[in-house]
Amino acid sequence: MQPLRTPRLTLRPFNSTDEEAAFAFFGDPDVMRFSLNEPHRSRKSTEDFIVTNMNRQERAGYSIWAVVETATGDLIGMCGLAEFGHGISGIELAYRLRKDRWGRGYASEAAQAAIAYGFSELKLDRLIGAVEPANIASVSVLEKSSFNRIARRDIAGKDALLYELTRDNWLVRQL
Repeated sequence: MQPLRTPRLTLRPFNSTDEEAAFAFFGDPDVMRFSLNEPHRSRKSTEDFIVTNMNRQERAGYSIWAVVETATGDLIGMCGLAEFGHGISGIELAYRLRKDRWGRGYASEAAQAAIAYGFSELKLDRLIGAVEPANIASVSVLEKSSFNRIARRDIAGKDALLYELTRDNWLVRQL
């Protein structure tokens, strides 16, 4: 896959040299507060995440990608596509950023690039997103990205809002 470029970001597959920078946000309890996964307690957890996504990229043509701030070259988060699981079939849009980059619109910018890739390049029919209601920033990213709320349910023991965006609805919004 060629890197995805936005006005301020580059999304690219993770590589083995990203471990330290990725651990900085995956190990941060504030960043992981609303995640279905616990903060990474060791660099080994981050290394495993990176390897899983490198393998997914090779196998499926998509994964969770590294988000790099173009102006600085810094790895500032992750965004991409992955099988959701938790008893719900579908490909999930996922994103997470370092705390010092919150509030700059980067999550929405990265999400738009991942969505476009999923629908334009991969020809997916549907993407889903799941967020805890208290995660106002993440709800905003999904709604700005034209996702529609379809349910509220327990996912992995957490109260969650389930969203979806279909390719047809995305295409209409591109006109």
